[in-house]
Amino acid sequence: PKGVLVPQRALVNHNLAIGHTYGLQPGDRVLQFASPSFDVAAEEIFPTWAAGATVVAAPEAALHSVGALLDFAERESLTVLNLPTPYWHEWVNQLERGAASLPASVRLVVVGSDTARPDRLAAWQRLVGDRVRWVNAYGPTEATITTTIFAPTSAEIEPQARTVPIGRPIANATIYLLDDALAPVPDGEAGELYIGGAGLALGYLNRPELTAERFIADPFATAPGQRLYRTGDLARRRADGNIEFLGRVDFQVKIRGFRIEPGEIEAALGAHPAGANVAVA
Repeated sequence: PKGVLVPQRALVNHNLAIGHTYGLQPGDRVLQFASPSFDVAAEEIFPTWAAGATVVAAPEAALHSVGALLDFAERESLTVLNLPTPYWHEWVNQLERGAASLPASVRLVVVGSDTARPDRLAAWQRLVGDRVRWVNAYGPTEATITTTIFAPTSAEIEPQARTVPIGRPIANATIYLLDDALAPVPDGEAGELYIGGAGLALGYLNRPELTAERFIADPFATAPGQRLYRTGDLARRRADGNIEFLGRVDFQVKIRGFRIEPGEIEAALGAHPAGANVAVA
């Protein structure tokens, strides 16, 4: 519902940082899974081409089930899979039951767009080990797709852990965890997550009020004109430096990776003449 104005320089920074972080090489064959209307499609396509590697677009039939996708990955010798977190959760469930395979060609699995479950990561590590590198990616479109990366070792996550961290910023991205007065919170304390750096969008298309609300002047800037994006996400910085996502400061929810604003649904329902009071939970 909100068009995000992402400048070319932000996408270039993203492409170079992601290509380096994911170790993309000319021999890689990267799955193009996401719809072109979803920002992750740009992460699948442009860093791959910049590395001289191959983008392999999956036919619709290959996306209908985990098994069909894995068969396609095996057939096409795919090396990198960038998947929505719930889709990966189902893959792990099927691996546990012996109902799914691990394509021999795959070297990297990236998950994002939703919260990764610690018990599923522990199961993945138990079943897959170090054969495939696994990465948890976090970032809003307003900061150009991916802002932080967490690539755990086998010893970093226990099944009883509360969350899977979202990691540390990519190159030229800055993360601040701030209180209501825009002061940094101590390590270990919850604060709202603000993003700065080269990946910031210009704002929202034809929404100047919303742009002014979410993109604020950077109080820590060393040069004029720098801004921060207010994500609305709560997070804390762990002792090891990794950032842990804790939830939202508002009522926004995610369903299969899509951001849903209950307030917008309430407003639409409230406009109906037969509705008096509306609540969406």
